[in-house]
Amino acid sequence: MRGLSWLMSVGIMRTWISLILQGSASIPRPSGPPQAHAPGVNSDRILILGGGPASGWGVSSHDLALPGSLARALSARTGRGADVTLSADPYGYLVDIPNLLIGQDLSRIDAIVVFAGVNDAVNLTSERNWERSMGRLLRALERETLDTTYVYVMDIQPIRTIPTFDSVLGSIANRHARHLTRRTERLCRAVPQTVFLPLVDTAFLVSGRYRNSTDYRLWGEFLAGEMAERLHQAQTRLDRAGIRPAAIDAPGVETDDTNEPQIRDTRFDRVVALAQQSFGTESAVFVLHDHARLRVAASAGPTAGNLAWADSMSATVVLQPGALIVGDTQQDERFQDKSSVVGAPFMRFYAAFPIESPSGERIGALSVFDPKPRCIADINSVLLRELALMIQDELHASAGVFTDTT
Repeated sequence: MRGLSWLMSVGIMRTWISLILQGSASIPRPSGPPQAHAPGVNSDRILILGGGPASGWGVSSHDLALPGSLARALSARTGRGADVTLSADPYGYLVDIPNLLIGQDLSRIDAIVVFAGVNDAVNLTSERNWERSMGRLLRALERETLDTTYVYVMDIQPIRTIPTFDSVLGSIANRHARHLTRRTERLCRAVPQTVFLPLVDTAFLVSGRYRNSTDYRLWGEFLAGEMAERLHQAQTRLDRAGIRPAAIDAPGVETDDTNEPQIRDTRFDRVVALAQQSFGTESAVFVLHDHARLRVAASAGPTAGNLAWADSMSATVVLQPGALIVGDTQQDERFQDKSSVVGAPFMRFYAAFPIESPSGERIGALSVFDPKPRCIADINSVLLRELALMIQDELHASAGVFTDTT
């Protein structure tokens, strides 16, 4: 399109996107420090730049969004830790991405992931300006990073797979996105250590109105699959050169009932700590039904320990499919006589979501609790569910490690 018809199209598209953005204020987005961490030694350091999935639309914490999902997926593949930092602008364009690099020390970054193009596609950014901006960005990243650092440029998500853009005008934007993509691929081939990541299928693209933690987990696994081997090779080169010496951390050790030392499973510690922080409670705990007792798999803050299952609050949680929220346990006949209510840790406020085994049985719960009562209306049950599903996904990934043994 050229001349007047092109200008008219641009005007229509920009009016359309401005109307869509007016309703974006109500969509959940992460708050807090834009970073995530997966524990382990010799952590890989990743920087995510741009918009689109990087923005975290649909979830309320970065740990549930792409940074946390990528950190966990990378750590699972590499056996090392992962530190993921995010610098995002959900309303920005490719030309604005260099501004996101201000203050970033790229010499300490092992890989960079660039998300750009959705806003440029729907606003019909000219192909020439896109190519110029992309070329400048890639050359700047090449200059400022180590020679072991890879830059991954993510393909533009098909516009009509994004529910808010699924319309006839979205088809126009999608067609324009394909033109921008062809130029991006050509540029990436010309810049060393730069990898273009095409979306060869749509298996992990958002299917609901907003993205959720499962969508971001799939994005993280996709990226980790592309990045892990190159990160391993870079780590080996750096270790051999003595730039970043290897270190070995001792795992946590605890004892069981026989006082034999056991390696403590720490996979769930970070999610439980995130639950405690997100809800501002004194305690959070992930428990499992182990024979006739409650087994604490991970905790943050004071807990009641390994109670008899029948005496635990969690025994009630697993009887229902959704969240259990109790504003004041002393006012609830079901719980006012529980040992964890009348004694330490003196639960007054309690909220939990059940955890299911791979076969569908409810076998435990993620709980947050506090010695002070709360108003039920103030509790974000959606966030509690997302955190519980993160634990459940980890359980399902290692099916057979945890089972209900009654």
